[in-house]
Amino acid sequence: MSEYAVINLKTNPEIKKLASITAKRLGISVSSVLNNELKRFIAEQSVVFEIPEVPNAKTARQISISKKQIESEDYYKFDDIKKSLDFLSDELN
Repeated sequence: MSEYAVINLKTNPEIKKLASITAKRLGISVSSVLNNELKRFIAEQSVVFEIPEVPNAKTARQISISKKQIESEDYYKFDDIKKSLDFLSDELN
């Protein structure tokens, strides 16, 4: 009897392709990834379906701009809420 069992998995071809590319880049096999997830499923007795949030191009651009402003200390800082609200009020008028 074999030490391994075979599981046939149906998935979207694009997902298979991207998973293979990612696994190869990390130096592991897709089988290792799936075995790890099966072990986690058994141990935790639960499954989480979660996809990381990825900002769209416009939001990613704004995040990049904001990070640069923070790094160069090109931003406004307020000692209290009233000062910040006054500033926003002036900016909007």
